[in-house]
Amino acid sequence: MSQRAMLAAMVGLLMLGTGCPHTYRKGGKLDRAMQKDTDERFEQREAELKSLELEDEEEDERICPHDKVEYRDCQTLPCKVTCQ
Repeated sequence: MSQRAMLAAMVGLLMLGTGCPHTYRKGGKLDRAMQKDTDERFEQREAELKSLELEDEEEDERICPHDKVEYRDCQTLPCKVTCQ
């Protein structure tokens, strides 16, 4: 192979192999897209955790006064709650 052909092949490989810098470099399109997806997943997870915390707080509310014990009869739905 002649030197010119080798040089042309090397230049072609260099041009095709480097890719688009605005897409692949740090802070490029791919980095921004991945960061956006990660942020969306984080926000969804935070919303799930907050809704679970709210459910737990609702369950923790006392029905009976502090001097009585709560008794739940859950053999039938909905559960019957009595204070003893």
